[in-house]
Amino acid sequence: MGNDMSQVQDVISRGVAGFVPELILCGLVCVLLLADLFIRGVKPRTTAWIATLGLLLAGIALWPRLAASGEIFGWMQGNAQQGLMVTDRFAWFFQMFFLATALATLPMAVDHAAFRARRMGEYHALVVAATLGMFLMAGAVNLLVAYLGIEFASMASYIATAFDKRDRRGSEGGLKYVVYGSVASGVMIYGLSLLYGMTGSLHYGAIAQQLQIHAASDLGLVTAALLVFGGFAYKMAAFPMHFWCPDVYEGAPTPFTAYLSVASKAAGFAIFVRFIAAFTTGSGPSFVAFGTVPFEASFGWPTLIAAAAALSMTVGNLAALWQTNVKRMLAYSSIAQAGYLLMAVAVYAAGQGRPSGGDLGPLIFYFVAYFFMNLGAFHVVSVVSSRTGAEHVEDFAGLGRRSPWMAFGLVVCLLSLLGMPPTGGFTGKLQLLQAAVENHLVWLAVLAGINTAISAFYYFKLIRCMYLHDSQAGLLNAGTTNGVILAVFVVPILVLGLAFSPFIEFSRSFGF
Repeated sequence: MGNDMSQVQDVISRGVAGFVPELILCGLVCVLLLADLFIRGVKPRTTAWIATLGLLLAGIALWPRLAASGEIFGWMQGNAQQGLMVTDRFAWFFQMFFLATALATLPMAVDHAAFRARRMGEYHALVVAATLGMFLMAGAVNLLVAYLGIEFASMASYIATAFDKRDRRGSEGGLKYVVYGSVASGVMIYGLSLLYGMTGSLHYGAIAQQLQIHAASDLGLVTAALLVFGGFAYKMAAFPMHFWCPDVYEGAPTPFTAYLSVASKAAGFAIFVRFIAAFTTGSGPSFVAFGTVPFEASFGWPTLIAAAAALSMTVGNLAALWQTNVKRMLAYSSIAQAGYLLMAVAVYAAGQGRPSGGDLGPLIFYFVAYFFMNLGAFHVVSVVSSRTGAEHVEDFAGLGRRSPWMAFGLVVCLLSLLGMPPTGGFTGKLQLLQAAVENHLVWLAVLAGINTAISAFYYFKLIRCMYLHDSQAGLLNAGTTNGVILAVFVVPILVLGLAFSPFIEFSRSFGF
């Protein structure tokens, strides 16, 4: 008996030890909420420094997971081989990605005009709470934990979107976010309940095993897969669950919009790719190829994902053509970018078992480039809107003269989003297209090329306004700090475009 208890304690202690970064984030949320109560006066920089130190501490605690691999909290299900979360290189990359995004957007919040005279502990706590939810999403191998991670990140995001109560657009965006999120949540949990009902398990691996042993109805699996995909598409801001994105991006405070556009999208892809890795083999046309499911449906996961990719990039780019608000334009651009990224997931699902298939390197590389180019673009938008109080395309008129460095930085970020050399966006998009062609998705690669050409119109519309339109406004003083922050985003974009070979090899090391 004593031996058994010792083993149980050892398993529990190892599980808790593997959960240290998440525990630090939990504690940081509490500290930030208490800081607003006990720190006298309005000191937004103080809570920003507390959040920064806490996030760095979580990153230090996360570092040992780079060499770790295994599932944790299996004792909670009575099976050490079937945990609630997994620690591997794939989860490590995305969890570090979330921390980096939160750290990168903290200075934007400090400089944001609407936040300068406010207590900011609650806002920073919401960002950290959303990051914690995304941590759970990236590592979940249990349907319940995956759903709880999505809900935790979403709840914090709803509140942060409407954080500035004086801004009606923020309140409207927050309300729409809640409505769309509630619908997506209900759709997804119904699909998850169908999977649980068919298999009697919540663990990805156990579900796959059960569906290999016991036949299930085609209609049941197809319905479950479609509903679950709807929930994932909502987090990725991909078609057909993209409708929330423009209103939320426009209404949310620009620093949080920047955070959402990168971290939330990455979390959606992280949880979806892990789901795909567990539930598909890419070996046949079955819709949900859970190992060797003894039935076939008329279309498969790769087809569904490829269709969503095609529609996301097309709808996003066409809708962006008519936008006059820069944040809405970048929101539709983000939907289009989700389409390009889904192209990599379609290749992964379709190509497992092939020499060039099953490779997540292009997806990881494009996310690294996306981090710098999207955050850089939103950083410039945040600076301009804080100084001018406006964020429409015409408000950027003459920026090339009024603030040359800000204008140049935005041009580099936009060209990278477009996929022009010599930027990281070009290198990343070229890898995506090459992988699609090599895995017989030529039609999708051609459509991505056409959409890239379409997107040039609205990106260059903003560039033309900055350099060819005159403005009566005076010089825009962005400040040295904002200039340095922009350099942190711009330089890596150029490095990823010019000296990309080491980073391509680096990105390939984070697959399954």
